[in-house]
Amino acid sequence: MKLGWTRRSRQFEDQALPHLPALLRMARQMVSAEAADDLVQESFLRAWKYFDTFEQSTNCRAWLFRILRNVWITRWRHIRLELPLTEVQEELIEPYYDWEDDFLKEELSAEVQEALSGLPEDYRMAVLLADVEEFSYRDIAHIMDCPIGTVMSRINRGRRLLGRLIRARRVSSLPARPAIVPRQSSGSEK
Repeated sequence: MKLGWTRRSRQFEDQALPHLPALLRMARQMVSAEAADDLVQESFLRAWKYFDTFEQSTNCRAWLFRILRNVWITRWRHIRLELPLTEVQEELIEPYYDWEDDFLKEELSAEVQEALSGLPEDYRMAVLLADVEEFSYRDIAHIMDCPIGTVMSRINRGRRLLGRLIRARRVSSLPARPAIVPRQSSGSEK
């Protein structure tokens, strides 16, 4: 069903744009912070392009996350040569906007982010969709294009592995205990 331009714009604003912070949060867990903005922008461009095919009775948030996943997969299938920027160039390119504060306040702790980055990608995505974005197993199966049983398995294994990674990080960051050396007695103390 083709929508009129104004009606389509209004519906896209009402249904899709409220999910922008959640998609950005997810993208930042999947790729670097710099690449996340591009990933989300491309996802929303695709969503806008195909919004007239979106079934209004379905879950728009899950639809957007599936688009995000597909864009991410497409990007990583195409290997591109990218020249690294020097630190000075990066500082010049990275402006700060006050609206970013709203997105950043819901970010995960550095400890959890580091542990998440150690998970295999399928486990990481399943855990994030379930525990951070609070999707149902059915929605996650749709987003990840796999059976519900696979989703449940990935979430379970991902959570266990995440817990192990966090515990291992905490143990490795504890200060070393000094070794207890027994006092040697001198022969005269008998």
